Amino acid sequence: MASRLRIFISAGPDLEIEREVIGKAIASLPISLGWVIKYTPIQGEPSDPASSAVELCDFYALLLGLDITAPVGSELYTARKTGKSTAAFLKEGPRTSAARVFVKQSAVKWKPFGNEESLRSLLQKSIVDQILKRPEAYGMTIADWEALSALAVELTEESSKQHEAITPLYGGAGSDAVIVSPLRDLPPGGVPIEKDHDSS
Repeated sequence: MASRLRIFISAGPDLEIEREVIGKAIASLPISLGWVIKYTPIQGEPSDPASSAVELCDFYALLLGLDITAPVGSELYTARKTGKSTAAFLKEGPRTSAARVFVKQSAVKWKPFGNEESLRSLLQKSIVDQILKRPEAYGMTIADWEALSALAVELTEESSKQHEAITPLYGGAGSDAVIVSPLRDLPPGGVPIEKDHDSS
């Protein structure tokens, strides 16, 4: 049984804002488990661990914008080889010839998005749907299941509406991360620190 849910995001270097959106979208899911998020390495980062991170992930997502760059293709190959369920998101807009060929030949079901808010909704819906199919595999509590079920309904309703583009503030959510769960990751005797809303 997982203590943290692992997700791998394949995304090119032109999707910096979208990586931020994804990190924040995952962190805001109402679930008592923590997350381990890994992304396609950007220039200057080691790329060797990427394939093993794909093999170990619970969820795999592919994100494509202007261009397809290495090692995104090999990450998708590893995800397929290891039987990962793949959620693929295609940013609306211009694409290079290589990216157009990749879209046609990748044999994945692409979900188009036009702005950051629609990406957030689509990604959360994909993850929530996968978790709800096998909640026992991820150690879901009844409260987790009820919260995710309610969110699934809300996201379904959102998907039928149009959203205005929202550009998030940068805060490190687009990099590899471990998101801890206050309910499960608090050490014995530890006390969570919460912001005092009365202080100025």
